[in-house]
Amino acid sequence: MPSATIAETLKQASQQLREASVPNDVLDAQTLLAEALGKDRTYLIVNFNEQLSEELLAKFQRLIARRASGEPLQYITGHQQFFGLEFEVTPDVLIPRPETELIVEETIRLVEQDKFIAPIIIDVGTGSGCIAVALARELEDAEITACDISESALAVARRNAAKHELAGRIEFIKSDLFSALPETRFADFILSNPPYVAAHELPTLQREVRDWEPHIALTDHGDGLSLYRRLLNESASRLKPGGYLICELGYGQSETVSAIADSQVWKDPHLLNDLQGIPRTLVLGKK
Repeated sequence: MPSATIAETLKQASQQLREASVPNDVLDAQTLLAEALGKDRTYLIVNFNEQLSEELLAKFQRLIARRASGEPLQYITGHQQFFGLEFEVTPDVLIPRPETELIVEETIRLVEQDKFIAPIIIDVGTGSGCIAVALARELEDAEITACDISESALAVARRNAAKHELAGRIEFIKSDLFSALPETRFADFILSNPPYVAAHELPTLQREVRDWEPHIALTDHGDGLSLYRRLLNESASRLKPGGYLICELGYGQSETVSAIADSQVWKDPHLLNDLQGIPRTLVLGKK
């Protein structure tokens, strides 16, 4: 492979990604070259005429080939930002997304509004641990339990907690919802980003999601609502009076999931929109 400058290398890589129908081709090429160099993207701009070694070019081309195949950028680099923190991500966990930050923001708001002292929080289906770790950092007196059915996901979550020096603040438990939690564990907040993609919707997902992210965290292999039914039913006996259940929702699910909520148990559902104006988060207070 002949030597080339940073600018020439990026131009060629961006074209390769564009031909492979990769969105954000220029940004992804820059991110991967910065990763290969062990630098940030600013370095690429300042040093655009720098000649790259054949060894470095070969390493970069391997990364570009992975991205051209559809592998998500975050699995290639191994990390993703969430709520101002960097999280390790692997194919064992969903890639944290900006809309999930709504759960963290609303929990903090309600803790302050209702003046919870040392709130007890259960994060159901913790995945990478992004919700639990972010809240452990923001709510210093909170007692947090993070559970997941996947031991591989829990291993990633534990590493993320340790990375941010919060391992002692979060209890990680392998559990199908609340099944492995002590019966005496009652929470002020139950939080969840459950598998909500219906089986028939899987083929329509972006290939980066459909072919690479863990299906156990994406879909219930049914109508996409089974985990909501279970959460609403089981959370009722796990929440203290005045506590909250906060869940992320799939596109177009807000009315259906809200209707599942038993009005004898829950106050009127409150919906939060994401940056696109889509109802994305359901907040239910226990009567």
